This record gives sequence, structure tokens and C-alpha cells, in this order.
Amino acid sequence: MKSRQGTLQKQIFLSVFAGVACLFFFACGIPVYYVIEPPVAENIPTVDTDDISKKYFSFICPYNNSSENSEFTLYGTDIYYKIYNSLDDMNTEISRINSRNSEYSSSGFETIRELNYQTLWLASGASPVVPKTTASRTVRLRLCSDVGYDPELYDVTNDTLISIPYRKGTGNTGSGNMSFDFTSNYYPVSTDSDTKIIEDIQNGGVWYVNLYAVTVGRDASLASQYSSLLFLGNIKIQQTQ
Repeated sequence: MKSRQGTLQKQIFLSVFAGVACLFFFACGIPVYYVIEPPVAENIPTVDTDDISKKYFSFICPYNNSSENSEFTLYGTDIYYKIYNSLDDMNTEISRINSRNSEYSSSGFETIRELNYQTLWLASGASPVVPKTTASRTVRLRLCSDVGYDPELYDVTNDTLISIPYRKGTGNTGSGNMSFDFTSNYYPVSTDSDTKIIEDIQNGGVWYVNLYAVTVGRDASLASQYSSLLFLGNIKIQQTQ
């Protein structure tokens, strides 16, 4: 009889505990996680890419496959970048980002923000840089001019120029030119917020630009939501003398 009482008391305790737990979760609300599809890679250059025709970044925006409902609004895709003059520094930070970038998580995005990656700017002022459309589209990005090519953010699917890419407003360029199409009048320095420069670059110097793309949106409370990151690649830029 004593044993049966103990069992009954345990059952009552567990029932009360379960009821309190349910009340707690319903009262406080369970965190909601949104499934946000990241962009899909199409062409990823590296600093070793020498073929000028392939020195561009491109990706597919799979907006028709992304979740959007009354609780979540999809806005489009943003591009983040950072400038280095040390390959070791760049690769170390890429490894750190990769270690935290996981599917359907914003951890990778949080890491690039911690590392002070900056949002690409456009001459058009659009934000995000690739707004949502009703169907998937392929986007091509060139950061600097080469023979036969100009800096551009281009909608390949619809054969339309989106805008001209610029660096974040990070310093006085003298001529007001903050695009990635550098001239001998301006180049990245260690005091620019979008750089990790060990030693200021002189005329004729070399640096590297590393990029990521992320799908962005907002939930019903207007809090920003981010997909996992898409690594877009990196390129080497030679300072014009």
C-alpha cells in the first residue's frame, strides 16, 4: 500500500510538472525559426583566377523556393565584403566563418558582422542590393574593370544592369570615387572600416576582396532574419600605378 501511494504521488507530481511546463511555454512563447533559402553559387572566382573573362561572382536567387507568409516577409539578397592585403589573414577568417556557417542558421552572418564585413553599396542606393522578384534569377557581379569589362551588378536572367557596385563610404577618396574600380588616386588603407590591412598599400600594391551573399527578410515583429551564407569567392586586385 505504501508503495502504491508513492507511485501515485509521483504520477501527480509529473502531471503537475508537465502542466506547469506547458503553461510556461505557451505563456512565454516558443522561439520561431524561419526556413530561409540562401542564394545558390553559379561562379566562384579565387585569387588564383587569371582568366579575365571568369573574374566575376555570380549566384542564383531562389526566391520562388523561399518561405514567405503572414509571419515573414522576404526582401532579397545582400552582399558583404572585406578587403585584405594578407592571404593568411583572409584564409584564417574564412575558416572561422565556415566553422560557424550552418544550414538554415544566421550564425555565419553573425560571424561576418563580428569580423566587420561591410555591405556592398550600389549607385542606385538599393537595399538589399538584389531585391526580391517573383521568380529565380541569376546575378553577376564584377568589382573592377578589365579589358573589355566594367564594374557592374547585372541581372543575367533578364539581361538588365542593376547598378554599379561601390565600397562602403569609408574614407575620403579625393575625387569622390569609392567604387572598386580603383585608380592611382586611391587605394585601401588600414584605417578604412572595410579592410584588414597589415601595412598600407603603396602604388603598385596588391590586395584581395572576399565576398558573401545572404538572403534577408523580416518577421512579424520587424526583426531582421538572415539565411546561411553563400561564399561568393575572392579576387586579387592590382593597384594601378
